Amino acid sequence: MKNKLKYLICLLAFVFLSACGGVVKTDMSFDDSFSGSRIITYTISNADYTSYVQKDLATVEATLKSLCPPDIEITSVNQDNSNIVAVFTINFTSKDEYEEKIGNILKAVGSDIVPKVTFLRSDTAFAKGVAYQENFGSDDLLKWMSDGIMKNNYITSSYETYIFSSDYISLHINGDEYAKDSEMSIIDVNSAKYLPLDSVDFNTTVNKDSTIDRSIAVNIPDSTYNQAKDDIEQFMSKRVGNIGSGSWEQKDGLHIFTVEGKGLSLDECKQMTETFTGKKEVSGFPVEKESTAADSTSESDSTAQTESTSETESKKEESKKEESKKDKSEKADESTDTSETDTKSSESADDTDDNLDRKHLFSKNVFLNENLNLEEYISNSDNAVRLNYYVNPQNNYGGDVVDASGTEQDIALASGSGDSNELLFTGNSSAFDISLDVNIVPTVSKYKHIVKISPTGKIKRDITVVFKDSFTDADIKTLEENLKKAFADTKIKVGKLALKGKDLEVKITSTGSLDEDIKMWQTATEYSRINSDLQIDKKGYFASKQKLSFIDDFTPEIFTLGTIDSYEYMVKGVGKPLAKGDYFGGSFDNAEAKFKGNDFVVKGNNVAASYISFPEFTSVRTNYYIYIVFVVAALVLILIFIIVIIVLIKKSKKNKAQTGEGGQAGISETSAFCPHCGAKNKAGAKFCSSCGKEIT
Repeated sequence: MKNKLKYLICLLAFVFLSACGGVVKTDMSFDDSFSGSRIITYTISNADYTSYVQKDLATVEATLKSLCPPDIEITSVNQDNSNIVAVFTINFTSKDEYEEKIGNILKAVGSDIVPKVTFLRSDTAFAKGVAYQENFGSDDLLKWMSDGIMKNNYITSSYETYIFSSDYISLHINGDEYAKDSEMSIIDVNSAKYLPLDSVDFNTTVNKDSTIDRSIAVNIPDSTYNQAKDDIEQFMSKRVGNIGSGSWEQKDGLHIFTVEGKGLSLDECKQMTETFTGKKEVSGFPVEKESTAADSTSESDSTAQTESTSETESKKEESKKEESKKDKSEKADESTDTSETDTKSSESADDTDDNLDRKHLFSKNVFLNENLNLEEYISNSDNAVRLNYYVNPQNNYGGDVVDASGTEQDIALASGSGDSNELLFTGNSSAFDISLDVNIVPTVSKYKHIVKISPTGKIKRDITVVFKDSFTDADIKTLEENLKKAFADTKIKVGKLALKGKDLEVKITSTGSLDEDIKMWQTATEYSRINSDLQIDKKGYFASKQKLSFIDDFTPEIFTLGTIDSYEYMVKGVGKPLAKGDYFGGSFDNAEAKFKGNDFVVKGNNVAASYISFPEFTSVRTNYYIYIVFVVAALVLILIFIIVIIVLIKKSKKNKAQTGEGGQAGISETSAFCPHCGAKNKAGAKFCSSCGKEIT
């Protein structure tokens, strides 16, 4: 009876207002699958038409047909003794198709309205009933008609307000009629009854091995819980499936139900989330991309997940490339006035392999793409849920979230320390599309970087990095391949890549002039080196003293964006500062920089990689190379002298020996000795002069 009375009031209002201009009546009808039609009936009395419109009906009808957007159909235009009635129809088979057609019509008339349609037929523990809302009206959808009438001067401007003088809307869902009041321009119907929730909290931890720890907490006020305890407990118990576990907790005036799973594969995390929401994810959940480690899931799982998000990944990858190109272009612009080398380095970076994430060579990149449909947790007339999304702070996060209204929000969080997860974003809506690029930051227990500068200006780097609990045997092969690609055609060499227990030790060396050093590292890692500089007043090995000015724009972020347990950077053999306590520059949070002996040293513990920036100093060193050369030359001369003396001595001894042998030979030739008594006789004697015996 009440609905009939409302209908009669609306009908009387319609009849009354029809004498004061055009009346728009909207009949919205669809079933549970959102298949139906929107029929817009425009009625103007013959008297009003004659008073306001300065063209015959046939001309106006022809004009409207030429202006009508393709997604709305002019079903009929009729005139009887009292009124002129035009009927427009929008047919649709789904909510998505309906919103698409509405969007096309609004764009055609130059409207900036982004159509939002909310349809909820709730029967949950927190909401029961129907809610249907739109953020546009039939006047907006017929704006092309009013604009056309005005532009063609079919009506004077003083009568413009009479084109759409009143509206009447009826809404039918599965044959049932819903109406908010007798007259409204935008459909806004809500017959639901609610029990309020406080919030739904998602805690997502992306572990070093790419597995996921996830907990989802529903915070229910005690007053809500007490009103429908049995219904709520039964509803929440169905939110826990084969993956994860559920538990209740009472705290701070709330009954909190938590679903939790640890060490989940990407597919397991998706299944747990879908069971909780009661909805299939539209976009799919975490897909690991471009990782330095092997996938933690099976090949079949990974393939299925990749296919489910291929379109979104492609868009993200294209966006990432565009941002990368933009960054490189900006860097090239900044370095134009600095040096030709910087510009060439930026150009070289543009030519590198775009499929390799050079800024995160030692990190794993995971792309989280999920659709959180929380319609079953709606508990207020705004048809929205307060979502709090937390992540573990040890990683880097960047991306965006789009809610059900189409509002987009950029989200980002830089890596840090701490045991508690941090809030990445919060919002109120019925659904959230989350696109998140996660950089899993490896833990570095040791970083030792030794730099040597030769008298001619060559820069040699010896870098040792030890990663703790961040890599597995399966990761090493991929990491080795990525480093090989990154360091190709450079003088950067990997000397060691070995896993000791759970620690990975990496040793890397490079040698080159300043320009070569800048170019090779900038090309390999895509980190800008535009601030690097080396000045030596007297280059060469024969300069006795050299004044050095050195700025080393080399960031440890190449290896990690997190905290380094033990950090050491040393430039060896640079001598002493120009004066005691002389100035040196750079940023060394949690680290101490100083001259030690003939070296410049920066050391510290628990040092954030991003807090260390280009050391800068000026020093004077004694070039010991020239003295070494002199000493070596002197030693060589002494050695030559010794060798000559030894040779002369040996030669002298040999001559003396030869002289002795010659004397004995001469005696033998002028004398003859008796073989019997040994007496000496004249040469040629036949008988001994002493014993008289014959000398043979």
